[in-house]
Amino acid sequence: MVLLSPAARESEHRDRDHHLEPLIALVTDDVYSVMTDRETLGFVQRVGTVYVALSGDVLSHAVEVGQSLSWDRAISMVRYP
Repeated sequence: MVLLSPAARESEHRDRDHHLEPLIALVTDDVYSVMTDRETLGFVQRVGTVYVALSGDVLSHAVEVGQSLSWDRAISMVRYP
């Protein structure tokens, strides 16, 4: 997983299984955007110790798809709702 600014969306990042890794960009202090190199998949919002996974390309219209205490699990919920 790679944390970067939206301006760096052009580059591709692959994991060891050659699947495209999601790009992660900080939107606000507690909201992260989960993206591919071509689209926004959703968002992860940190609420205390819980990560809330939201699916959708616009934060104000994104739909909650799950909650987790694990950052990685929340990212997976956004990637594979």
